[in-house]
Amino acid sequence: MGFLLYSVFALPLWCSSFALYFILRRAGLMRESLIAKCAGSFLSVASAGAGYCVVYGELPLAHPGFWFFVLCTAADALLEISFVPGMLLFGAAHACLIVWLWGLAPVGWGSLAVWLISYAVAFWLFRKELPKLGKLLVPFCLYPALLSGSLALGAMLPFTAGADYWPLALGTLCFFISDMMVAKSELSGLDPKWQKPIMLLYWGALYLISWAFWLI
Repeated sequence: MGFLLYSVFALPLWCSSFALYFILRRAGLMRESLIAKCAGSFLSVASAGAGYCVVYGELPLAHPGFWFFVLCTAADALLEISFVPGMLLFGAAHACLIVWLWGLAPVGWGSLAVWLISYAVAFWLFRKELPKLGKLLVPFCLYPALLSGSLALGAMLPFTAGADYWPLALGTLCFFISDMMVAKSELSGLDPKWQKPIMLLYWGALYLISWAFWLI
């Protein structure tokens, strides 16, 4: 119930941030558009913090999952200023997410299978780009490993920890798809029309993953 009440407040702000981000980009105001982008992502920080406070009555400053949202918000700005450092910061965010998800339920062979499949999909998607990366090959191989790890752990939670975790599982899938599209756009170029679906998937991922903070 608490998350639904929060959503009544947050969803209009998310929609406003989404619209403002693209309006400012279209007007060539790139620095201002970053403020709108980070503001939208920060709503997930607020959701996680509010949910944790409601459930436990204290701030989640020692919770690795909370720092996932904080680092994602910071990486949003850095990614558009310098892509590789931004990607590394997102990698740190996913390391925090993995630590959190690992502790929610026992990890079994299903998670390993999902990790292998998703990592293989990432390599297949970038099979043409990888030989051209040079010094960037290592970070571009490590990041999908972390991203696939988040997906592998999140995707199995509805089966190992209960049906309440379906939103989180869907969120990790949305994040995986969104980031694969971002990387493809950076390395090979995607039609600008894909920018809106990418942002919808990304913010949808943050929104859905933050749902779990109202359960823990």
